[in-house]
Amino acid sequence: MYDIKRLTESIKRLTNVGIALSATQDINAFFELILKEAMFFTNADAGTVYTVSDDQQHLDFKVVCTKSKKLHMGTADTSKWPPVQLYDADGNKRMKNFVAYVYHTKEPKKINDVYKQDLFDASGTKKYDRANNYKSISMAAIPLKNHENDILGVVQLINAIDDDGEIVPFAKRNIIFLDSLASQAAIALSNKKLIQNLEKLLHQFIKSIAKAIDRKSKNTGGHITRVATLSEMLFQKVNEDNTIFKDYKFDEDEIQELSIAGWMHDVGKITTPVYIMDKSKKLETIFDRIEMVKTRIDMVIAIIERDKALAPKEKYGEFDKIINEVKEYKEILITCNESSEYMNDEIYNKLTEIFTFNYSSEGKNYFIITEDEFNNLSIRKGTLIPKEMEKMHEHASVTLELLDELTFPKKFRNVPLFAASHHEKLNGKGYPSQLTEDELPLQARVIAVADIFEALTASDRPYKSDKTLSQTFKILAFMAKDRDIDPDLLTLFIDSGLFTQYANIYLKPHQIDDVDFEIIKKIYQN
Repeated sequence: MYDIKRLTESIKRLTNVGIALSATQDINAFFELILKEAMFFTNADAGTVYTVSDDQQHLDFKVVCTKSKKLHMGTADTSKWPPVQLYDADGNKRMKNFVAYVYHTKEPKKINDVYKQDLFDASGTKKYDRANNYKSISMAAIPLKNHENDILGVVQLINAIDDDGEIVPFAKRNIIFLDSLASQAAIALSNKKLIQNLEKLLHQFIKSIAKAIDRKSKNTGGHITRVATLSEMLFQKVNEDNTIFKDYKFDEDEIQELSIAGWMHDVGKITTPVYIMDKSKKLETIFDRIEMVKTRIDMVIAIIERDKALAPKEKYGEFDKIINEVKEYKEILITCNESSEYMNDEIYNKLTEIFTFNYSSEGKNYFIITEDEFNNLSIRKGTLIPKEMEKMHEHASVTLELLDELTFPKKFRNVPLFAASHHEKLNGKGYPSQLTEDELPLQARVIAVADIFEALTASDRPYKSDKTLSQTFKILAFMAKDRDIDPDLLTLFIDSGLFTQYANIYLKPHQIDDVDFEIIKKIYQN
């Protein structure tokens, strides 16, 4: 006879459990809820939830519970249990295991007495019973099928208990409730797997785009990967810190959000011309124009030597002086074309002199460098003229523009802001939005420190030398003093020893030198 009260409660509970399954975010709690409700509907003493492996070759234990033995093991505890093989060595279906049988038939099944049946091999069950002083009698199992009739897992239940505490066969009505529960669980699990797969695809796609941008430049390959990696490492240190950042604790979603932002921080470079990204020499565009300058100088020297040959011998000295001067100019220009850390006033004045050089012969005027060449060669630091620098800086605003076009999940909604703000400064002098300290989120500050540290220590930039740790931290210290970067993050970067971990992976041996951090900290902490 049906217990109306229990039937009513079961229906109500079945409705509520569907909502709970969909709302449960923790996958471990999800499986525990499935088993708990399955055991309630069937009044089973024991139960197990299995899930299908990614290669669909076996069933993995997820949750095990035996009430009479006060045994409850979650996913962490069951991970070392041997899986149930679904196929033999020849690829044939293995049907001599109860849950494997249910998996392959895709139908629920109940056994009244495990010891008195020939459906499956009960030797494993008997061995377990002997080892644990237990007696398995009645058994039921039901597959978790998704909307495409694929099996996602199996729920197995052992020993249905009646109101008198006796072991009885699983009732048909209990199997009906269990089947309904399994359907709801399969739908919820399928949705979770779909979400997980979409998020996995999102991360894979993001990393693919980042690597493509890295490969766009022959000189900065690996920059995004290194910055993203260091950002994740530094953010994890922030999360673990109990001193400076003790009030900041981030959950897994926030850590993932930072990770995505780190991988996407330079996506705007997709619109930056390659000749600007790869401009390793000051006269470089599609090719290095220093060769044109050298040819022009050789032509000027040839013309002067021709005029010398036609002149009286007493004039030879004047021509020789000009020739030697032009040859000196040639060496200076070749040197200037190479990027230097900083051009001093003496060299700049010499360039101005070269720019104004003019030799007249047979009614024609000959010069050495054009105005555009002078503007490029006279760059004080680096290789980019102001309009090229502006174009390079534009990548940050393009990053924001591109990422704002994407509909990120709510938990990742700040990715555009974090990614696009890695060139902002606490003093409000950064770009593209000149954010102030109060407006600049910690995540963006983390990526900024990682970006600068990577850029200073990178050994693949032809327009700069790879700096040692001591040189790098001295520069970072002055940046922290000027509020270009977050001083607290720099302190954590130093005190945590994270820089050593990064250096051992990415820096060359000659870059890893001793750093006097007492002196470094005095620069920005006083």
